[in-house]
Amino acid sequence: MSRVRTPRPATFVKGIVLVVILAWVLLPIYFLFAVALTPTGTTLDGFSVPDVLTFENFMSVLNGINVIWPALVNSVIVTVAATVIALLFAVPAAYALSHLKHKRVGRGLYMSTFVLRGVPPVALVLPYYVIFSKAQLINTMPGVIVALVPLALPYCIWTMRVFFDAVPPQVEEAAGVDGAGVWRTFRSVVLPIARPGIAATGILAALLVFVDYIVVATLAGPATMTFPVYVTTFQQDYLSLVGPLAAASIVGALPMLLMFGFSQRYMLRLANAGVH
Repeated sequence: MSRVRTPRPATFVKGIVLVVILAWVLLPIYFLFAVALTPTGTTLDGFSVPDVLTFENFMSVLNGINVIWPALVNSVIVTVAATVIALLFAVPAAYALSHLKHKRVGRGLYMSTFVLRGVPPVALVLPYYVIFSKAQLINTMPGVIVALVPLALPYCIWTMRVFFDAVPPQVEEAAGVDGAGVWRTFRSVVLPIARPGIAATGILAALLVFVDYIVVATLAGPATMTFPVYVTTFQQDYLSLVGPLAAASIVGALPMLLMFGFSQRYMLRLANAGVH
């Protein structure tokens, strides 16, 4: 006679924890969409769905006075440019640090990148403003891009060094036997092997740059503000435009979701390389 299996306490606890985590993640998303679809002047009552749904908040964001497109375009330009510049410096730096990892100077330089990333961005705002004012880079795209590069550079160096550490030494030794110098070995042998790592690092660094607020809010102006600064324009002195704010948050999150979805194919490589 077969016995009915009773659920183990551990399985029950795991189910409860999973439900709590799902509620923690999905409830804010539900309220975000509910507020965005609620007509102006209507109060959202708890968890209930609004009686009348409207897309007027999305239309005001996409085709109104305070449109989202200039801020999104600025975000894309700044994110792509800052990430590419950071990778141009980080890839050769990480390759050099990978070869110097057993030497004191290499370990010291590698630890200095942690110090650079450990400086709070708010501590850099005043020096940035003074320097960029004298260089006439306030409210310019080049100024915002240059200011955001140091945010992504340490992260790119950390992750890329892990990928270069995983390249077998025999590969470079074989290239040296064939007469390839250091530069040719790096360009023709190591870089193709590390290409997936470069792509994954670039995408995740772009996510880091895309959401920055404090640096851009200090150095950018109305013509150069990015999406994180744009959403603050819905908070006025005596009025909060929560409907358009929720709609703008949904639209602005789409580029991040696309980047994150595209980077999923590289997540396993990052995990296997020891980058979390």
